[in-house]
Amino acid sequence: MLVDSKRYISELKAKTIPYPKNLKNAILGWFMFEASFSLMFAKANIDKDDISYVCGHCFRSISCLNQVVFALNEEYCINEKKAVKMIDGFKIKPQDYKIKIDEMVTLISSNKDNATKAVDILQGLVNLATRAKPRWRS
Repeated sequence: MLVDSKRYISELKAKTIPYPKNLKNAILGWFMFEASFSLMFAKANIDKDDISYVCGHCFRSISCLNQVVFALNEEYCINEKKAVKMIDGFKIKPQDYKIKIDEMVTLISSNKDNATKAVDILQGLVNLATRAKPRWRS
């Protein structure tokens, strides 16, 4: 159990509420760019016989999208672990987000057709986020 008798943690935590609008806007801008950037490299390398590279960029793009969804819900994404599952409980999220991510990850393989399907699912999520982004800003 953590004891904060001098209230250091409480003081720091108080600075995070309400969720800073500038932080939200910065996260939306930066991580949407990063999601698109990594997606571009995943897509361009499907046929280059380097599936680990494609997989890495898909994971990076998913992690960036997670940051966006967390920010939209004014939540802090501390770690990628269980982030997709946590998003299931959020009010603001893409429909069937976890189902789509799980399907995408399952399809990533050295089979070019499956890898293409996976990247297409990811492209759909990035497109959805890009189209919705102007409405997200407050």
